Amino acid sequence: MAKDRTNMVSLLDIGLLMNGNASNIVELGDGFTDLKEDWSPNSESKQYINQKNASNTIKGYELSIDAEREYLSDDVQNTVDDLFKKFPTGDGCNTNYYRFYKTDTVSTGVFNAIRVPVTVAPSSTGGAGGDTLVSAIQIHGNGDVVEGTITYSEGAWVFTPAA
Repeated sequence: MAKDRTNMVSLLDIGLLMNGNASNIVELGDGFTDLKEDWSPNSESKQYINQKNASNTIKGYELSIDAEREYLSDDVQNTVDDLFKKFPTGDGCNTNYYRFYKTDTVSTGVFNAIRVPVTVAPSSTGGAGGDTLVSAIQIHGNGDVVEGTITYSEGAWVFTPAA
């Protein structure tokens, strides 16, 4: 039986955004109406003269996420609001994105996960008259995926890279 969207958990370190120095990993859940990872594989195809079909090589991936969120008063919204006030560039946009599946449980509160260095930028904010206020951010991969585990303990997420 297929799992629903709640099986995939997406997290973002909002503490490192805008040149912050203290990690604060939060779940991108409440308020988010759409969040899909697009890995855009970069492939190269080559057809040799003695082959009926081309060979294909994957050279890399380019993660891209457009995340839309209804306006909620919480730490994530405060960070999104700051993005729309400060419009950071360069290093101010750097942080980490994490993802795990609840079915990848290692032990209680510990999950196999990935960490991806990303850039985060404000994309759009507003809405039509009478509609819910929404804000969207763009998250783009900015380095290699690191495998490891993520642990939720005492109200905080902690990522540990694999050995």
